[in-house]
Amino acid sequence: MNKKILVSIITFCLLLAGCAKGGTPQQIEKAPFAPGTTSKAAFSESTASTASATPIILSSLSSPAQLKSILAKYTKQQIVFFQLVALGNKQNAAFAIVNQGDVWYIIASGAQKLQSGIALSADNQFNSPYLWSVDDTKVFKYESSSGGSSSLSYAWYINDEKPVELPYTGMNLSYLGNGQFTTIGDSFDLNFTDGIGAGHTYKHYYLYWTPEGLKEYGGLKITQQQLLNVKGAQAIIEAITESGHIIDEIYYRANNLINLNYHSGDQNNGDFENLTLEYRNNTVTPELAYAGSNSSKTESFNESNLSDFSYGGIYQAALFSEIATYPDKFPLN
Repeated sequence: MNKKILVSIITFCLLLAGCAKGGTPQQIEKAPFAPGTTSKAAFSESTASTASATPIILSSLSSPAQLKSILAKYTKQQIVFFQLVALGNKQNAAFAIVNQGDVWYIIASGAQKLQSGIALSADNQFNSPYLWSVDDTKVFKYESSSGGSSSLSYAWYINDEKPVELPYTGMNLSYLGNGQFTTIGDSFDLNFTDGIGAGHTYKHYYLYWTPEGLKEYGGLKITQQQLLNVKGAQAIIEAITESGHIIDEIYYRANNLINLNYHSGDQNNGDFENLTLEYRNNTVTPELAYAGSNSSKTESFNESNLSDFSYGGIYQAALFSEIATYPDKFPLN
């Protein structure tokens, strides 16, 4: 009797195990996902608590390696310079220069050639590419120089993730901070013979940043008499004229700089120089030209050292009249 009971119990347990083994898969196969969900969504929901504790990379397509691989689809040239740019929306872009001098802009969706065949040269520190942050705008600049005495600045800023070229940049465009820039206008105007200019000169012009890009501080032409009303101007004018020079155009700019041109000889056969004055508190102070930490030039302005304060040549009212803005009046008027 006990033996029969034992056999019955074993049989009943085996039947239960068989039902469990066969019924469970059938139930999973027949049970659909809730309306509007998929297996992927169900998986995401089940792992949400774990994933939320881990930083999420929104897109790996904007990593340096991925951006370089995107560029490789457009050019087989070797990258010689690569500058990553944070776009501010957790995405990146990049500027790249390849060994044939082409400049590229790269984002996750593709690459765009910005310039072809710029002259690459490592002889001058100004040729190094720069990335500036100007009023929350990224500006990329590169100097193209074939090794001669001139160069050309190329620059782009990023607007809505797109590169916009700055058309008027001059030579050795430099960022001074606070939205202020300087560039160099070069010309052959140090001396003239029968009206033909010679002597390579490099003169500083100043620009400033706006939402539309760069603007130049254009010069308002003022008279010698207007300048003489400013403290310090009398001694400066006398030092120039008593050394046999003739004063020419005088330009006042809204960044409180005054450029004064003067020459010896006549307009067609003469030597041309200039002087930059800083205007502050109704006083003008001469600025040394090319003064650096190792400069041996004196800071006093007199007849014997006029050339220390001159960049040579003739200042114009504007280097780029297309983007120049001019003061309404000289402050003392």
